[in-house]
Amino acid sequence: MTTRDAYILLEPAHFLKDKELVLPTTPEDVETRRRIVDFIHEIDTARFMLAMSYKEQYLDLVEEIDLNNKFKTEYFKQHYLYSALIWYHNSFDLVLQCLWFKHRLYGDIQLHSNNIEKILCDCKLSQIQKRLYNEQEDNPITEFNKRNHEVHDLANRLKHRQYIENENYLLYAEALFILSDGYNSDDTKFHKKLADIQSRLVVYHKDIISLAKEILLPIHNSISNLLE
Repeated sequence: MTTRDAYILLEPAHFLKDKELVLPTTPEDVETRRRIVDFIHEIDTARFMLAMSYKEQYLDLVEEIDLNNKFKTEYFKQHYLYSALIWYHNSFDLVLQCLWFKHRLYGDIQLHSNNIEKILCDCKLSQIQKRLYNEQEDNPITEFNKRNHEVHDLANRLKHRQYIENENYLLYAEALFILSDGYNSDDTKFHKKLADIQSRLVVYHKDIISLAKEILLPIHNSISNLLE
């Protein structure tokens, strides 16, 4: 697949854009709409990064004489792909935040501009499942997370635990950290094929666009006073 093919294949979230001026009437609707707009932007960024990871030759970044240097080509592919991974994960967080504000899942607290961060502290997948869906498994958020648990795990690993090594090509020379008792730090390294992540993110993109149409579009229309 070429970069252009990928960019055409990956549908943007422009169906959530406002067709006319929208004036939300409550703080909850304002914050929900803001996150819908942010979702559109983050999907656009993730889509661009994923498409760029499909370039075979980064002629704008690598001298032609160096195109056979795998370090110089895999290096850029890997960084575009890992950026896409994080942006897609962030976009799912925004879906959760839209539900959090729209359904006032934080309780009877009055929303103000100076307490948003406090209100968002409990906005987690587990709390959405508990407060909105009463722990029922048959709901779009839980089902989406089950289907895409691997992507979420990779993103969390990359953000919070460790770098994901390219299984096909080691970009950086690794120092050995072996203790006398046999502990080998290299055993804790996590390796993944870039092609596997690419394929998984293409599926993820299609899935989160479908989720947005199922969950965010009706919310968007209700805020915009449009018929669903």
